[in-house]
Amino acid sequence: MKFPWAQHKKKQTRQPRLMEGQESYIFRRSRTITGTKSVDVAVGAPSRGQFKTDRIKLIELRAHRKRVFALLSGVMLVVVLLSFLIANFIVTPPIGFTQQGISQTADPYQKTIQQYFNDHPFERFGMLLRQADLEAAIMRSHAEVLAVGVEREWYGGNVQFSLTFRQPLLVWQTGSKRFYVDAQGVAFTYNHFTAPTLAVTDQSGIPPDETGVVASTRFLRFLGQLVAAVNGYGLGTIETIIIPSAPRQIDVKLQGREYIIKTNTDRDPGQQAEDLANALKYFDRKGIKPQYVDVRVAHRAFYK
Repeated sequence: MKFPWAQHKKKQTRQPRLMEGQESYIFRRSRTITGTKSVDVAVGAPSRGQFKTDRIKLIELRAHRKRVFALLSGVMLVVVLLSFLIANFIVTPPIGFTQQGISQTADPYQKTIQQYFNDHPFERFGMLLRQADLEAAIMRSHAEVLAVGVEREWYGGNVQFSLTFRQPLLVWQTGSKRFYVDAQGVAFTYNHFTAPTLAVTDQSGIPPDETGVVASTRFLRFLGQLVAAVNGYGLGTIETIIIPSAPRQIDVKLQGREYIIKTNTDRDPGQQAEDLANALKYFDRKGIKPQYVDVRVAHRAFYK
């Protein structure tokens, strides 16, 4: 049995309308305000509290400071790295010459170096440059270059190149080609210095071909080494080189001596120069003036 006075009408509880994004912070009935300013009181989810303690603010400040410091450190590292790469980068390296010569142009060697860098782009940075490979590339294209020097700072930047050229001992004109030969017997077509007075006289009777190249590398190497070895003994310098019709024979004449000296291209030029030096000393000591001297046989010197 229900009494009338015991009946109560259900009342609807009003709920405030919230704007978007305010559900977590606006005050609502029957809601606990989180957060505390006491150091001794711990609360759950302090980062979502309606008010924060000084300790929480300090923690957040430190985290923010760390993020800013990490960002600045990254920017500084990138700036330093880019500066280092720019300082090491080789655009157009200066080229100098260690010897004075009749020609001082560096354009052909600039092109060769630029082509080498195009084939090896990472070596444009001075710290990665391989000097031996660059020197080999230049000497393949320019046989007149004896050595390539590379100077740079301790960090690899400010790269400068210096070229040392071969000194020619003799010149040989054959057809349309002119060869210069140095003391090592290396033949090249471009001479950085004044042309040598020692020339090769070709009496072999063999006409040059259409390109004017009839000399082998081995033959030219023999000529250069023979001249250097004979002149090195100080008994007279070679003033004439004759290529006779006889195969594998080279005739030379020394300054102040009228007779011909016969050599063989199959023998070591240094050994022939030694045999010739012993023979010349003997002739000077005995006062002999031969018509010719033949050192084509090992450890012998024939004369007439």
